Amino acid sequence: MNPSRQIIVIFLGLFSLLLSLPVLADEPLFGYTYTTDLQPEGKWELEQKITDREGQAQGHFHHFDMSTEVEYGVSNDFQLAFYLNYMYANESANSVHGRTEGIEIPYDHDSSKPYSEFRFDGIAIESIYKVLNPLLDPIGLAFYVEPELGFYEYGLEMRAILQKNFFDDQLVLAANFWIDIDREQGSNLVTPGSTDIPDGAWTTATYAEFDLGASYRFAPGWSAGLELRNHNEYGGISLSRMDQDHTAFFLGPTIHYAAQKWFFTLTVLRQIGAFAYTDDQKAQVQNGLLYGDEHTTWDGIRLKIGFPFQ
Repeated sequence: MNPSRQIIVIFLGLFSLLLSLPVLADEPLFGYTYTTDLQPEGKWELEQKITDREGQAQGHFHHFDMSTEVEYGVSNDFQLAFYLNYMYANESANSVHGRTEGIEIPYDHDSSKPYSEFRFDGIAIESIYKVLNPLLDPIGLAFYVEPELGFYEYGLEMRAILQKNFFDDQLVLAANFWIDIDREQGSNLVTPGSTDIPDGAWTTATYAEFDLGASYRFAPGWSAGLELRNHNEYGGISLSRMDQDHTAFFLGPTIHYAAQKWFFTLTVLRQIGAFAYTDDQKAQVQNGLLYGDEHTTWDGIRLKIGFPFQ
């Protein structure tokens, strides 16, 4: 079965089962945008996240990033989480040149052959501290820090989280700004027309992103809305326009349901446009969308399933 269809089947199964369950509040409303709602003091939660990054310039491309996460409320305003990160890739002739190359494909992989692999990527530790509570203050504000250590990349992500609730919390608006300084191993991507041979060298990049989310509770336990992402990459440790490689935009719907013993959130984001600023990046643009080492058409289809421990 096609991987994207498998995700749809899982979603429909959850949909029918959860209709009969009572509601549990304060679960994540969005796939990508964080809110200031944290685990209560002394409470645990197990969360499984699956993200399918699907479709590139041509051919076949499915790249699943997966995380198993345990969250713990140290206090009502401070949350810690531990992640195990792993991935599964199934890709063939996906690049702008019809080669099997790009996102996380090892530098020594023969681009004339399909690529399929399951691998463990590493660990991450997330901490979130809430400064202002949207239920008590005019606006919610929290700060997030996440170091990641892996075999193929490592880095540090820092995020500012804003939240505003309206109509007795029926409508939730959230905004995130985050920066990720990342060190990663190069893939097997070759710029069209270049004679360079990938050597697996490690490079440093800075990622900056603006995430916006709006979610409306339309029935007990059910919320739906939209998410918008603007992703930017810079060479080295920099946020200078002179060092910017590209900017890309993603938009799509999100739906969330919270039950007494579990919840799910499904977000589907499509790339809607990108601007490349370097020759290497421009060579990876097709029909106004950026591919190569960077993005996919559906970037991505994210499912979260969580199990709170009361």
